[in-house]
Amino acid sequence: MIWRGARRKNAARRRSRHVARPHTTTQPGPGARPAASALRPKMGGRCSSPLNGRQRRYLRGRADATMKNFVPYYQRQLATALLRRVSGELDPQGKPALQLLPRELRGPPDAALHEGLLSQYDGDSRSWQENYFVLLGDFTLRWFESEEALRKGCEPRGSTTLSGYLLLSSPSEYAESLGDLCQGLAGCSPFANPPGEFLFFLYHPFRRHFCFCADSSESRRIWKAALRDGIRYRSTELQRRDSLEAEAFLEAVRFYRQERGRYGAGDLLLGPEPEILGNVLMEDLLPVLRSQVLPSIRGSERRRRQLWLQFLQEVYALILSEIASEFEGFQKEKEKLQMELEKKIRPDLDQMLTLKDQIASKLQAAVQSPAESCCGQSVEPHLDCVMEELMRPVSSGVEAVRSLFAQRVDEMIGLVRSSPVAVLQKELLALGRTSWQPQVMHLCYEEADLYRESLRGLEERFGFRGVTSLVLGAQNLMQQLMENATHTFLQLSQQHLGQAAGRHRLTQMLGKVKERVLKKFDYDSSSVRKRFAQEWLVRIFLPFLLKHLESGCKLELPQYESFVFADFSGIINLENIYEETVLAVLLRAVGRALAEAACRNRHNLYADGFSLPQSAEELLYEEMG
Repeated sequence: MIWRGARRKNAARRRSRHVARPHTTTQPGPGARPAASALRPKMGGRCSSPLNGRQRRYLRGRADATMKNFVPYYQRQLATALLRRVSGELDPQGKPALQLLPRELRGPPDAALHEGLLSQYDGDSRSWQENYFVLLGDFTLRWFESEEALRKGCEPRGSTTLSGYLLLSSPSEYAESLGDLCQGLAGCSPFANPPGEFLFFLYHPFRRHFCFCADSSESRRIWKAALRDGIRYRSTELQRRDSLEAEAFLEAVRFYRQERGRYGAGDLLLGPEPEILGNVLMEDLLPVLRSQVLPSIRGSERRRRQLWLQFLQEVYALILSEIASEFEGFQKEKEKLQMELEKKIRPDLDQMLTLKDQIASKLQAAVQSPAESCCGQSVEPHLDCVMEELMRPVSSGVEAVRSLFAQRVDEMIGLVRSSPVAVLQKELLALGRTSWQPQVMHLCYEEADLYRESLRGLEERFGFRGVTSLVLGAQNLMQQLMENATHTFLQLSQQHLGQAAGRHRLTQMLGKVKERVLKKFDYDSSSVRKRFAQEWLVRIFLPFLLKHLESGCKLELPQYESFVFADFSGIINLENIYEETVLAVLLRAVGRALAEAACRNRHNLYADGFSLPQSAEELLYEEMG
């Protein structure tokens, strides 16, 4: 970094003063934007970091304004989500029942997932330095001067969380990403004289980049598999969290951006809540920073790029700190709001649902016809093709998971035939850890990476910018299926262990349990892949439909506001009802496409009426479930 010594201390003092200061009327109000000219460096000054006081005030104002403007959207979506959940308690439908015993993926069982020496490029000294890296069980990456420093309990040289990062495998990929971020700067080599050929990169547009060199192809493969797991787990925590708050937050971000004419949040929704809001703000700020700051950076092309990246990193760190502080302060207010909403919704639920249905019928009369026309002309002709591209990689990955599970069970059965029975318990425990062994699962996960090429055209045609989220979602699905399969096998096997006398009988029993689990796996994989395809077809095409219907339909919504009772105005939201109407049209089209694929037995999809026959193991499953 280019700021040191007294500058760093002064910046720390300014930050500490900021944490303690109360909100004042000088902060921008909702909808207000501080003048972008505040980012321009003074004449004769340098625009490199550290940020000057004027720039910091501008960025803090933008962060505070973003949070203040976002909160009403969150409040509305929390009310909508709560109304949906409470009404669902009266008529619970939920997701289709799974055959495998589900087990939540709470995180890896190990304190340290992987560790070892890596060479790391340092941009300041323009040299490669060897550090000892440790990927912790919470997927924080730390690095130390040496393994000895780690064992002695020394402080790490640095650490980073992995949310929002991309793992890149080649210098050309990294150079391309840098070129997109550093527009207008020449694309010379970002590093000099690597110590070997086994390179890989961690890239984040607004955080520190990591250029690594491993000492062997095998070391690089293991590190990449472990880091991919960490990136996926940390980036999709919110999507995997089955909570009212997470659902409301993600919907609020989508509506917040739509109000500004940006449909489809895509990969902005990766990471924890403050990072997502930081990404949304950076989406607005980046063009301003490019126009106001980048042209005034002086020096060689390499130096200008280095200063530009450092500037972006400090900007992001500042707004992230500001938003995180504001968001933490909002937590208690959020809990209080949810309690108040519960007290409002439950006594008047019937009235609210009746009113919502009445408004929905009025909106449907005005919206359904143009929505069906737009869907029929612009979406349905592409549904079959896009669904095929969605199903192929996830189906290949799920088949790889099935084969891996069967292979590991067969290996265990073979070991039991030639080893003491006591070995079985150890092998069963090892089997249960399979879903958290990235070096084993990576061949399954790699199938999902095919989306990056096969769906490349969707951005230009439909404005879809969520391929990374799609890849991570498919990999989560594969990991969850493996977790459920191994968990079910362990539970069923434990029930029979005491009944099996002798190795021959034991191996027979394990073989039967395996076959039963595989049948359950096939049923569940069909259900979750159909749900996956439906979810992503909606994520791809719904923003496209909403954008095209905006001028003809959405702008007419204010005329329906008079139908919403004043007491229910914060709970029944016209925009949500409008979107539900458009969504219903799209879901009917998607449902027809999926039903046709199932009837043709494409991708081993079961028809909706298919069910597994009862068996002794099935009865055991029911007793346990």
